[in-house]
Amino acid sequence: MAANPSSSQSFTQPDGLTTNHAKPNGIKLTDEQVRRFICDGVVLLQSSLPPEVHQDIYDKLHWSSQHEFNMGNNVLPRVAELQQVLDDPVVHGGVQSVLGDDYIFHPHRFMHVAEPLAEAERDLSLVGDEHGPPMGEGSSANSAWHQDGQIPKGRTRWHLPRIAMILYFPQDTPMERGPTRVIPGTHMQPFVQKDDHAFAFVGDHIKAGTCFLIHFDIAHAALSNRTDSTRYMLKFIYLRRSHPRAPSWDGGEVAWQPPETRLGRYDHSRAWSHVWDWMRGAPRVDTPTTADDIQKWMGSLNVVDQAARLDAIYGLAGVGADAIGPLMESLLGNAGQDRHFARPYHKNVAGAFVPIDDINDRRFSDHAFVPQDEAYALGAMGEVAVPALLELLKHDDTWMKLNAIYALGEVGPPAACAVPELAKLLDHELHQVARVSLDAMAFIGTNIRAALPAIRKLLTVDNPTWRETDPKRWSGQIQARFNALCALLNSDIPVDELDDLLVTCLDDESAYVHAMALEALTQGRDGEDRPGLRHALDYLMTHRWDHMLANGKRVF
Repeated sequence: MAANPSSSQSFTQPDGLTTNHAKPNGIKLTDEQVRRFICDGVVLLQSSLPPEVHQDIYDKLHWSSQHEFNMGNNVLPRVAELQQVLDDPVVHGGVQSVLGDDYIFHPHRFMHVAEPLAEAERDLSLVGDEHGPPMGEGSSANSAWHQDGQIPKGRTRWHLPRIAMILYFPQDTPMERGPTRVIPGTHMQPFVQKDDHAFAFVGDHIKAGTCFLIHFDIAHAALSNRTDSTRYMLKFIYLRRSHPRAPSWDGGEVAWQPPETRLGRYDHSRAWSHVWDWMRGAPRVDTPTTADDIQKWMGSLNVVDQAARLDAIYGLAGVGADAIGPLMESLLGNAGQDRHFARPYHKNVAGAFVPIDDINDRRFSDHAFVPQDEAYALGAMGEVAVPALLELLKHDDTWMKLNAIYALGEVGPPAACAVPELAKLLDHELHQVARVSLDAMAFIGTNIRAALPAIRKLLTVDNPTWRETDPKRWSGQIQARFNALCALLNSDIPVDELDDLLVTCLDDESAYVHAMALEALTQGRDGEDRPGLRHALDYLMTHRWDHMLANGKRVF
């Protein structure tokens, strides 16, 4: 059933979960759980680890937080017991179910801290849907409703489950302690609307060991901590590696049907059905449609009404060839407007990054890139749209190129013929074009050898024009190299042919590039003694943290 907008929703954690024995590669989600994930963008998983493990993790996080500093990407080697949570069959199997058995662990992770409010402020009355309620001094958690941007620099907001996050709570977290909140169904929206806030989903008692498996783009926020004890939440990001050819969960044998219950404010049946079929590797089938239907849907693209725009995108995708002409004409109407320049943002009083211009105006952004709805529809349409997209790739307008590139990536393996053309764009003067092209190659996944010389150059030759940095010292070159390694990881090139290139990447300036190179070096080795694997192990031995020490003293 749909969410009730009259007040924020809550759930009561079950006392226990009934599960089957762990399968070799994790306890997979059921059809009902996957349907809930597709609709709501969130599924709750309860780790099967004993309570003392979570207490031990909490104690070590708390000591580190109080005596050192927020370890950011180093939180895992700093408190190595966290790996037990990530390897738990329930958690591991949940991520496999959504992203495939061969998912990749993203190198960005973070500890979100909600410190207690000052005692005089704790009488605050909250229902859970508030935007930017006060946080205790020293908190790193953001209580303003927001959708995350990707790290190091922005990538696309994909409707398909290409990226997901695990949010882990090491302590019991009643509402008074400030649990993370989400707004179900917002993961397919280009922005969060004020009207969405009333549909917030907030836990009234989250047990230690609970993990939220969420779509990367879902709107979420922290909540004020009105207790005496610090609340921690650990964020881990995962990437899909391969195009689905069969369901990766326990089920997926039947056509789409809605879950028994759902929490979002809208019914996006056409979109959900498309995602379900894509995740289970089912072929797309054209839907009989009238000219009036096409005209109606064309008028609903890129509008603020999220129900109308998503119905239009996936209605037009289902039409097939007859919708390509109208979609291309509409898309070309956005040329010549400099939409490839990044959207300007400012940080408001609640701590959220808010666009300075029209929030629904489609343009490139280094926070997150939202294509035109026409590109979403053409990409979802599949192979039949490839010739038109290849022609659009030649357009002089950079925004047209970016939308064509994005859509070719969404087509997936049937767009393999586009890889040589995408490879030519890796030397483009704008790193944004190269970055989106590399993502498209990663999702196409085949014929990537045609782009290997260009990828090798990108990974080994410095490009000064791509090295402008933001305040966090992240450059376009770093993100381009990260995306390049994603393309190689997802490709049909045997990994042992890439050893020399991957070893070279270990000398890159960015730890994100190191991490992806290491991921590639250790893929598909089956314990074989290869030079690249030896280099990777040597690197890890050198950079390994001793989690028993801090400032030279043994603390645990």
